[in-house]
Amino acid sequence: MRSRLLAAGVADDIASLASSRPIAGDAKARITARALELGFDLVGFTDAVPFVSTMRVFQQRVGDGLLSQWRYSDDDVRERCTPEHVLPGAKSIVCTATSYAGAALPYDPNAPGLRGAVSCHSWGSDYHRVIGGRLRELARFISDEYPGERCLPCVDTGPLVDRAAAVRAGIGWFGRNGNVLTKRFGSWVLLGELITTIEVEPDEPLETNCGTCPVCIDRCPTHAIGDDGSVDARRCISDLTQLKTPIPRELRESIGNRLWGCDDCQTPCPVNESENVAANRVAGDNPFAPLPHIGTSMDLTAVLRMTKSQFRTWFGPTSMAWRGKAVLQRNAAVALGNSRDDRAVPHLVAALDDRKPLVRGHAAWALGRLGGDAAREALKKHLDIEGDAWVREEVELALGSA
Repeated sequence: MRSRLLAAGVADDIASLASSRPIAGDAKARITARALELGFDLVGFTDAVPFVSTMRVFQQRVGDGLLSQWRYSDDDVRERCTPEHVLPGAKSIVCTATSYAGAALPYDPNAPGLRGAVSCHSWGSDYHRVIGGRLRELARFISDEYPGERCLPCVDTGPLVDRAAAVRAGIGWFGRNGNVLTKRFGSWVLLGELITTIEVEPDEPLETNCGTCPVCIDRCPTHAIGDDGSVDARRCISDLTQLKTPIPRELRESIGNRLWGCDDCQTPCPVNESENVAANRVAGDNPFAPLPHIGTSMDLTAVLRMTKSQFRTWFGPTSMAWRGKAVLQRNAAVALGNSRDDRAVPHLVAALDDRKPLVRGHAAWALGRLGGDAAREALKKHLDIEGDAWVREEVELALGSA
């Protein structure tokens, strides 16, 4: 899950950095060298002073309801913006970025048929485990080399505003879509940090921005990106595919064939399309390359009827497993409803008998989208036996459009 923070306010946080005197001599060079050995592509350092302006923006976005589905409390916001709250005595943050862009390209999220697109950052090994493992190795190195110093690794869901930290450490700059853009790898990077008690000279932030480029804003299928760089998680497709509750009906068509995530605000980005970024795509051994059983897209009908054992085998090694089997099956049902492929109908009819109302309701919607005699007959029969009020509503609406 990604924190939906605004670029605004980061500049103020950068300006508020206090000057420091490193106490560890060559620590910066040694930590950087070890981090690169471990597989990190970019390394930067910043002070562990509070992200005061970022916290104000964070609180504003929560107050505006843009992050409502993630339910951040005031304490959550303060914790993520105050490194010393989670690691007393924190002096520095070691920020890293690791490229996940390889030879494989994203699957067309609007292609008809029975296959569903998987977002690039999720089709390989779970980045939480890969990046987390590397950060723990780096923390051990610091502890061994500098006895008494402590570290706290943070990956994505950890207690830190990771993008704001990366920008402050000179890793990259905030794109207008809220992603961190880097000069070498564009936004195709995974972030990871170590909050540490060791004091290291901070790096300078980059004096770069996207200017008025509107590409990512214009490309977003659900208009979730604001002109000010805010992202409405209630409309963002990547967030919607992770939602535990029903996907709002008015947004289901925009999901296209996506099984998990969305790359539409990254793929058209001029920075990501530059020759420099293309030249730096990862070659050879890459843990984030598509796993053989995942690929860049998956058979949606197989996902819709998968067993618990298959769910664990297929998705357990990836970052897609965290929301559970029913969420992926719900996504598969919506994608099949958008498939324009009648071959999906018998699979969706079978899903009307699924144990989870979440799956049954979206399967009903999908049958309504595809229509036809078989779909209508199945919906009519199911209406007589369905006991869940929300699913019954979905069936009735589907019958009205089938």
